[in-house]
Amino acid sequence: MTESSSDTATGSSLTKSVPANPSWRSNEIDSVNSPVGIVGTLLSAFVFACLFTYTLEHYRSWHGFAAFVLCVLLAILGALATVPYALTNNGGRTGRWQRIFMWGAGAVLAGLLLSAAVLGDATFSMSALIGMVAALAIPSFGEVLAVGAAAESAYY
Repeated sequence: MTESSSDTATGSSLTKSVPANPSWRSNEIDSVNSPVGIVGTLLSAFVFACLFTYTLEHYRSWHGFAAFVLCVLLAILGALATVPYALTNNGGRTGRWQRIFMWGAGAVLAGLLLSAAVLGDATFSMSALIGMVAALAIPSFGEVLAVGAAAESAYY
């Protein structure tokens, strides 16, 4: 048996109606994107650096340390390319040119790895393909980072 009570003076029900999708819930879900974006960007940059080092060392006959230093610097630059776009979304601006810069940096990194893998007498390898995907994953996680940064700006 179900009982319902009502206020006799006003004739209204005592139950509260809760909106189906409160705004705080979506902000909390979006703010989880910020750590996911940071960790994903850094992991993608790390995977790119490792696979590009492997490609340069085994298919281009570079010295191991020189290849490692170059690849780490390129991975850092690729990860830093996501920062301007995340900052513009945090400030509430559109970030059109910053997005182009971020995706352009990812495409340049993927192109460098492709050219290192196929130019000359080298053959295209699975490590080059995975490295190219990791290079394009850097701006993808940059998009996730920007969504999280925009959601966190509402709390300040």
